[in-house]
Amino acid sequence: MKSFEFRSAPKLSGWLWVPLAAMVAIPFPAFSWPLPERALPICFLLLAGAGCIGLTLARASWPFAALFAWMIVRAAMMQFPERALQLLLLISMVGLLYVAARELSASTVRLVAWAILIGAAWEFAFGVLNLFHVYPWMTYIQPGESGRPMGFLTHPNYWGSYMALVLPVVLSLVGVGPALAIYAVIAKSYSGGPVISASVALAVAVWPMLGRRARYALIAVASAVTTAVMTVHEWRLSGRREVWQAIWPELMRYPIIGQGLGSWRIWADHYNAKASTAAGKPVVFATLQAHNEPYQMWFELGLIGVVLIGVWAWQAWAATRQAWVAAPQGSAVVWWKPGAVPLERAWIALLAAAVVNSFGSPTFHLPAQAALTVFALARIQAAAVVEPPAALPPSPVRRRKVAPRSLDHATRG
Repeated sequence: MKSFEFRSAPKLSGWLWVPLAAMVAIPFPAFSWPLPERALPICFLLLAGAGCIGLTLARASWPFAALFAWMIVRAAMMQFPERALQLLLLISMVGLLYVAARELSASTVRLVAWAILIGAAWEFAFGVLNLFHVYPWMTYIQPGESGRPMGFLTHPNYWGSYMALVLPVVLSLVGVGPALAIYAVIAKSYSGGPVISASVALAVAVWPMLGRRARYALIAVASAVTTAVMTVHEWRLSGRREVWQAIWPELMRYPIIGQGLGSWRIWADHYNAKASTAAGKPVVFATLQAHNEPYQMWFELGLIGVVLIGVWAWQAWAATRQAWVAAPQGSAVVWWKPGAVPLERAWIALLAAAVVNSFGSPTFHLPAQAALTVFALARIQAAAVVEPPAALPPSPVRRRKVAPRSLDHATRG
């Protein structure tokens, strides 16, 4: 696990001043920028600062740091468009939070878990009110989704995916009753992705504590609920497949390097604008996100980005395996009580739900879901790496004092 974490990387940040000190005074024409004597030094300052951030990210994950570096290189190839810069800034800030979460104390982690519970209770309360067509303080409501829980996440799919992620944390802190209540309201969202993700989260959280019959029962109940929801949902992808097919020719233009960070939304806006002009009325066909994170990453960052994400995912998998073994197993007798599911396994269940959800929802493009996933991954890494105790200094060797022989004794014989 430690091979993925470059713990001493931030110490190298100061060396970035060596090329920077010279380059800030050496402007040259680039990107057709006006006033290159100002633009180029600013660019060098930004790149050096990004290098410092990347080295800090490498402390928790050098694959993530490498992915961040590729995002910057690809954005530079596009002459740093505004949306790419906005996303790079956001990713930088979240990355620093990721490093901080990796190094939190156990007591602070528990406080964060209770804070997650507060947010979950807030969204759950509004989701229940939405079932009765009540929308207090909510300024954006989709008429076609009336009577389905959406809370302040504006859509049943987004609300359901968030609640699926917090479900194992709720189960760990306050027990099975509130967790099942959340699961029931997620089912009432009639959104397939969240129900499947919530089922995965529950299964991962309680699996080691269940016997064989209980596991079969869990699978049967989750399958029945998912089947019922998908039947109401009409077993469809809600236009996702059509959008994926429409963008395929554009993806194939740059399959290796991708179109650039943030380019999916740019493509979607242009596509909808052309369709609206042709139809003579507003047309919204292309979604602002792909609703399939691997597909969108391929479009934006190419196979290079996909490979780097794959290495980061391998780090997550290796950490998960070690954290799973190291986590307390809990008690099969009191599995329904608060605290029976250890928080260490709740983070694993949260990450599993996020990965499953990412194949049908923009999980990592939604701030609440992305934040919880990053925190869970950091805590899994922390649980997977057990620092060896500091070596104790060697104890001084005590020698037995021996009385000196007398000269008379030494001369005998």
